[in-house]
Amino acid sequence: MVKHIKKQLSDVPITMTCQLLLFFVGTIILLRLSSLLAYMLFPLVVYTMMQKRTEFSFFVLMLLVSLAITNSIFFEKSFHFYMASRVCLFILATAMTFKAGFKKGVWFLSPFYLLIIFIFYMMAVSLAGWCPIVSELKAVLFLVFFLALMQGTGVVAQTGVDIRHIRAGMLAISIFYILGSLAVIPFPGIGRSMIYAKFSESAESLAIINEMSGLFNGVTWHSQCLGPTVALLNAFLLSDYLCNFQKRSRLYMGLLAAVPLLVFLTSSRTAFFAYLISIFSTVFFFMNERRAKASKKSRVLMNLVLCGFLAGVYLIVSPRGFTRLEGFLRKVQETEDMDRQKSFAEDISSSRMEAIERGMVNFRASPLIGNGFQVSEEMSEISLGGSGMLLSAPIEKGVLPVMILEEGGVFGAFFFMAFLVALYSKYRKLQFTCFMSTFTVFIALNSGEAIFFSTSGGGGILWMTCFSALLMDIHRQRRILTEAVPQTAFLLGRYQA
Repeated sequence: MVKHIKKQLSDVPITMTCQLLLFFVGTIILLRLSSLLAYMLFPLVVYTMMQKRTEFSFFVLMLLVSLAITNSIFFEKSFHFYMASRVCLFILATAMTFKAGFKKGVWFLSPFYLLIIFIFYMMAVSLAGWCPIVSELKAVLFLVFFLALMQGTGVVAQTGVDIRHIRAGMLAISIFYILGSLAVIPFPGIGRSMIYAKFSESAESLAIINEMSGLFNGVTWHSQCLGPTVALLNAFLLSDYLCNFQKRSRLYMGLLAAVPLLVFLTSSRTAFFAYLISIFSTVFFFMNERRAKASKKSRVLMNLVLCGFLAGVYLIVSPRGFTRLEGFLRKVQETEDMDRQKSFAEDISSSRMEAIERGMVNFRASPLIGNGFQVSEEMSEISLGGSGMLLSAPIEKGVLPVMILEEGGVFGAFFFMAFLVALYSKYRKLQFTCFMSTFTVFIALNSGEAIFFSTSGGGGILWMTCFSALLMDIHRQRRILTEAVPQTAFLLGRYQA
């Protein structure tokens, strides 16, 4: 049993990964043929609901949230697609929740119940907010999606799973977003479609675009979507590689090596800092692993110090490299345009300061209970009749702490902080290194742009990645879990071959 467990943990399921990747790409090709084929997602969801293996439901759920952020060049994001994908997401998440509802809860998922309490609190206070109906619908959608992940994780933990299914799904998504984005670098019409769409097809406009650097969106619809996605995938891949692999994996090393290039091409400072945090947080939590060999810890720490030293030497001896990094952080195309009278802190915070100040003004207007879940003041005057607001209700928020205060007030912030404290204290004790590393990057990304409660947008794939990391930890640490609570000894024996 122990040898089989170790083999699962260190196995790279190439065949299964290729099958899931082909399924993903095949779905995109079908959607490209006709916008009406988006309704073919319904039979897929029905077939998925009939399957007994929860891992397949996880992958289809990941497929649905991934399609929403895929480059619009690949297929038309029409009304039919958004209608079909969001309804299918809701149906599948609801089915997963009800299917898991008959099983006893898993004790080590208890911190997430505090987040559910926070959502119920937000649903209550949103009745007096700016746009109650939009707030309630968004809260229900997030709650169903989150319960599906949480309850599905509990089912997998209790009924057993071949962890290679989870790894294959994550590798398929990683290959698509990381290697797929690398593949479209020579094709700016695809890789930079976001900025191409903002200009006309005139020769002058194309010349301006070609002279510009950065803002690379790869196989996603926006550069601010690609950057955070690959930064979080970096945390998952690195933590999985360090915790579970004893031998080198060329696939993992290739994926990890490609991430910093993509982060640089996106010109996303949020993704850049999240990428750095993904490395340091993964190493930090890995160093606290009691089961890891001391020699491996030493090698990891030495490699980190060496990489940092070489990067520092390069920036010191290469003025051009330092200037390019400064230009990246200040978001200027030409180094001559940099205003060095402003500090780095002023330049970095300037793009978020307006949203932060607006959020704090709204918080002071209703400091105790906030102004409503995932809505803005402008929505209070919008007619919901024919605007499609109930389907999309787009919202742009600033950083996560300000968003929590603005929407939930002081009481909401208390519930949310209680959730974070409980989560980090419990999973740090259980040594859930993969999840802790991934979730820390997720929190860091929300400090740049709040997507914590997004489901069908960029936040959906990030939540899926975090829970996939959690499943890896549950599988890896289940002996510790059974020793902590003997009544859950079934965790040790039901993991299938």
